[in-house]
Amino acid sequence: MKECLTIMFLLWVLGPSVQGQDTLSYEDQYQQEYMKRIQKTHINGFYIPKDLSDALRVLHEIVDEEGKERFAARPDSIAVNRVFFSFGRWININWGMEFGSRLTVALNELGVSYPDDMVRLIMYAFHKDLRNEEVNVDDLVQRVIAERRAREDKARTFAEREQ
Repeated sequence: MKECLTIMFLLWVLGPSVQGQDTLSYEDQYQQEYMKRIQKTHINGFYIPKDLSDALRVLHEIVDEEGKERFAARPDSIAVNRVFFSFGRWININWGMEFGSRLTVALNELGVSYPDDMVRLIMYAFHKDLRNEEVNVDDLVQRVIAERRAREDKARTFAEREQ
């Protein structure tokens, strides 16, 4: 019994090296997981669109007609801001905006790197698509980046006034 406990203790202490696994740094573990995630078509049971066009196709499938009508009826900035913390959070979480997915790789290639910018880009494009307006991706990319910078400047100015 004593030998069994000794062996169990040694396996617990030396586990990774006995099993031949190197201990990876947090950054290496994150990078390793990221590289796996960006190859996946599904994460946590949700289909991950391959690009912006595929994301719009999926949104057309999953959003009910009443939701589409209400979203499209409002001016785009009001529509997007109104559902950003509900519908936008769903996109962020289920399509892997924070930790990477094949969709984030496609959006990075368009010049969008912030997760919230990615969500806003998708939502603005969906709004335009619902209204049968041209989806000019380059313009939308510049818009979401400019809007984020304006929000950051406003927050910075507010914080400086409070000091």
